Amino acid sequence: MLLSHFRRPEIRLFFVVSVLFYMSIQSIDAFLAPIMVGQSIEPQMIMGTSGLATLFIRFPLGVISDVVKSRKKIIQISLLLPLITWPLAYLEPNAATLWLAKAADGFTAATWVLYNVLFIRYFRSDEAPAAVALLALAGPVGVFIGNTIAGLLIHYFAGNASYFLSSTAALLALLLTTRIKEESTRLQAPSLQASIAEARCQLVDSSIWLIGFLAIIVVLVPFATRDTLTPIYAKQLGAQSGILAMLSNLHLVCYAAGMAFCSSAVGKSTGLLKTAIVGMLLQAISSAAIPCTQNMAAIFFLQAVSGFSFGMAFATLISLSVLNTGENEQSARTGLFQTIYSCGMFAGPVIIGIVMQYGSLRFGYFITGAFSLGAILLTPLALRLVYQRQRKLLSTDLPATPCIRILPGDREEQ
Repeated sequence: MLLSHFRRPEIRLFFVVSVLFYMSIQSIDAFLAPIMVGQSIEPQMIMGTSGLATLFIRFPLGVISDVVKSRKKIIQISLLLPLITWPLAYLEPNAATLWLAKAADGFTAATWVLYNVLFIRYFRSDEAPAAVALLALAGPVGVFIGNTIAGLLIHYFAGNASYFLSSTAALLALLLTTRIKEESTRLQAPSLQASIAEARCQLVDSSIWLIGFLAIIVVLVPFATRDTLTPIYAKQLGAQSGILAMLSNLHLVCYAAGMAFCSSAVGKSTGLLKTAIVGMLLQAISSAAIPCTQNMAAIFFLQAVSGFSFGMAFATLISLSVLNTGENEQSARTGLFQTIYSCGMFAGPVIIGIVMQYGSLRFGYFITGAFSLGAILLTPLALRLVYQRQRKLLSTDLPATPCIRILPGDREEQ
C-alpha cells in the first residue's frame, strides 16, 4: 500500500510542506469576499485574480523549470510572495493591496506542478502515477485545516487577522523547504530549445488533452454543486452559516478519503477503468439526487458521496496524466494537465450561473449530473489513448497505475 511510504522521513516532510502550501494560498478564500464587502471593496475581480494568474503561468512555468537547475529555488521564491503581500494587505486594506495578494496567491499556486515533479522523484518510475495521487491528498487536508483555523481567527479576532494565517503558513513552508532534497537522474538540465520541443510534443498529444477534458468535467461538478448550488439550496431549506460550513468541510473530508481509497489495497483491486467509471457515476447520482430531497440528513449523506466520488475520479485522472512519462516530459505534461483542468474551476460557477438565468436550481443539478454521465462515455477512449502511447514508448509490460493497478479486464473493457 502506497500510504506505507509515509514511514520515510523525506515523504512526510514533503507532504507537510505541501499541506502548508495549500494553507498559504486557500485558507481564507471562503471568508475573503464577505470581508471585502464589509470594507466596501468589490470582491468579484479580486477573487478571480489568483485563478487567472495560475491559468496563464502554470504551463510556461513547468516548461521553464526544466531548464533551471533547482526547482526548489522557484518554490522558495514563490512562497515569499504571500509572506510579503498578506501582511501588506492587513496594514493597508484596499482594493490594490488585496488584488496584489490574490495575484501572488495565483503565482504561488502555479508552482504546484513543481511540487508534483519533485515528489515523483522520490519514487520508482512505475510508482509515479500513485505518487501524484498520494500528494493530491495535501490539497483537501491543507484547505480543511486552513479553513478551520481561519474561521476561529475571524470568530475571536478581526476578520483581516486571518491574513496572517496565509503568511505564517508560507513562512513555515519556506523554512521546511530548506530540508528538502531534490532527486534527479539527469546529469544536466536540458536546453531551453529541448524543453520547448518537449512542450510542443505534449501540446499535440491527444491523450493529455482528453484526460484534461475529463478532469475539467470532474472538477466542474464540486465547483458547481458544493460551492454554488448546494449552499443556495440548503439556505432555502433554512440552513444557517454553521450548517453550510459543515457541508463544505464534509465534502473536503470525504474527498480526501476518496483519494486515500485509491492508494489502498481495496482500491488497487478494483481496476482503473472501473474505479474511474464508478467515481463519475456516483458524482452524477449525487448531483441529480440532492434537489429531489428536502431532508438535511439526506443532503449531508449525498454531499459525502459527492466528495468521496470526486476523490476517486480525480485521483484516477491525475494518475493517468503521468502514467509512463519520462523524466524529461514530466514538468511539461503535468503543467499542461493542471492548466487544462483549472478551466473547470471557472467553468462550474459560470455554467451554473447561465443555466440558472434560464432554468431552475433543480435543472442546474441535473445538467451537472449529465456532464458526469458524458465523462463516463469518454473514459474508455482516454484509457485506450494512454495504452497506445505506452506501446510507442515501451516494449515491456505496462507499469502499475495510480490508485489502481491495470487489470487484464481493463484492456478487454475497451
